[in-house]
Amino acid sequence: MNKFRKYASYLIMTVLLGMLIISFALWGIGDMLRMGGSGNEVAHVGGVHVPLYGWLGGTSVSVDEVRERFNRQLDQIQRQTGQRPDPAQAVRYGLNVRALEDVVQRAVIDQAMNDYGIVVSDDQVRLAIAQNPAFKGAGDKFDPMKYRNLLQQARISEASYVADIRRELASAELFGTIRTDGIGPKSLRDEIFKMESEKRVGETVYVPDSIITDVPKPTTEQLGTYFDANKARFQIPEFRAFSYVLLTVNDVMGQVTVTPDQVKQEYDSRAAEFGIPEKRDVDQAMTDSEDKAKAIIAAVKEGKSLEDATKQVTGSADGVIKLGLVQKKDLPAGPLADGIFSLPEGVAPTPIKSPLGWHVVRINKIDAGKVTPFDEVKAKLEQDLKNQAAPDLLVKLANDFDRELGKGQSMADVAKALGLKVTTVENVDARGQDPAGKQIVIGPAATELVQAAFSTREGADSDLLETSKGEYFIVHTDRITPARIPALSEVEPKVVEAWEAEQRRKLADEKVKGLVDKANADGDLGAIAKELGLELRTTKAVTRFDSDTGNYLSQPVAQAMFKLAVGKVQAVRTADGNVIVRAKEIQPADLAKDKERLERFGSQLDSMIANDLVTQLLAALRAKYGVQVNEQVFQAAFQSQQPQ
Repeated sequence: MNKFRKYASYLIMTVLLGMLIISFALWGIGDMLRMGGSGNEVAHVGGVHVPLYGWLGGTSVSVDEVRERFNRQLDQIQRQTGQRPDPAQAVRYGLNVRALEDVVQRAVIDQAMNDYGIVVSDDQVRLAIAQNPAFKGAGDKFDPMKYRNLLQQARISEASYVADIRRELASAELFGTIRTDGIGPKSLRDEIFKMESEKRVGETVYVPDSIITDVPKPTTEQLGTYFDANKARFQIPEFRAFSYVLLTVNDVMGQVTVTPDQVKQEYDSRAAEFGIPEKRDVDQAMTDSEDKAKAIIAAVKEGKSLEDATKQVTGSADGVIKLGLVQKKDLPAGPLADGIFSLPEGVAPTPIKSPLGWHVVRINKIDAGKVTPFDEVKAKLEQDLKNQAAPDLLVKLANDFDRELGKGQSMADVAKALGLKVTTVENVDARGQDPAGKQIVIGPAATELVQAAFSTREGADSDLLETSKGEYFIVHTDRITPARIPALSEVEPKVVEAWEAEQRRKLADEKVKGLVDKANADGDLGAIAKELGLELRTTKAVTRFDSDTGNYLSQPVAQAMFKLAVGKVQAVRTADGNVIVRAKEIQPADLAKDKERLERFGSQLDSMIANDLVTQLLAALRAKYGVQVNEQVFQAAFQSQQPQ
């Protein structure tokens, strides 16, 4: 689907009222705001301001409402992602401004409702709440207890929720004059539908830049001119030398002791892990008396099968139950499980009694289990126990390290006192690579180490930080070599390579332009491709919003193809070459055949147009009333979250 169709699919009230719509599926009730809050006024909609007196009329927006809306947005993000954003980070991304705009828009709507005398009765509110599917319980009826529980979970009072419903119903009245059905002209609907439903088949030839093999070497003057114009491309990045201490479980593993008794207990508790349990293929016949069970066994001893013997005694042709291949744990604990797993193959010579009745058992097959001896897994169990204990010791070591740092000692001194290794890294960039491009900082914590080094000033220690793997580290930035523009002589091979690549690209573009002109003149794109040793490909039928990358038809190439007449050719530049595309076939939309889809699209178009109209109405109302924002109060409300 294209962007037009995507936007057209939005429901009118969703676009117009935004988070005003109550949606328990998204817990939207938690996003509703109370318009009667007290506190410092952060904005005012409408009314007249009288000096020394204040506002006459209009609708006030309190700073408490904006703060509440801001926190509701954080709650909503947490529900959707599982993580609550840091408030300071949310302010950096402008979530506080979004909160202010949301609350102001509600104030504009409230002001309009007051002006137009829109009143919602208590009965209308009660009916709307009762009809909300989220509040229905047994028998599809309104459940007051569920209603109150959901409001409590959403952290909103019943009075506030009732006020929100009243505003929603009034808003529907305010914007209900705009109807969606048939608002879009039929001619517009048909033309847009035909445009996006049309399909085309193309022919493509990929011409790589590498087809140009005779790029001349640059003169000294050309190279100097090119370097002067592109110095930023060859800038030598900032490099840093740093040292660090990385605390891992290996640093404390030698302190972990495990006793033989602990290892044996671990083996016993994990017995199932070190053995393959015995399995038996079992059939059984059940009776309600011992005499019948013994009669079945006697018949079997006389040569009858268990099935025939059971039928003879019980009169049932389905008296034998196939349990299949079972483990002892699959059977009811007690006489039945113990009996079955103590028998040899064949029909048991005596019946087994259980709380379920009398069982005549036949063992068809025994798969003997296997138990790994303790001595074979002793070393593994000992290491497992050490691995379990090591993280606690690592945390203690990190706390000791941090405590010593707090006494004013340097990273190196603390490491020496605790017998820890200090690792030094010489001159790496922000990617952890040396000047030759070789990756120097490697390992699970590599990225975190480099980030810490580039976030710590020269000659200083970072904080003691924890990695995503639960390890700890501290970095000392030893030396900073600032980024600089090099002399041409330092990077001449790279400059030559870049100049040649640019020249190759220009020559390739010129060659492709000639090929396009030739193809448009005589139309034989296949012959041109063959002459160059290239492949002519035919794409699948696509819309202007699709692609067929396997045949070089990326989105930019597809867009170019839809601008061409059949048989015409155009080139589209890619990263390392050009794609020559020719429109081979046009498959127009069939309005009669796609009638159902056309009608559905028409409804989407109507909704989009109606959305635009109401958006314009909201903008007009805002302009009519005027909105005054107290920037000082607004900034102060989020001052603690402002980035320093």
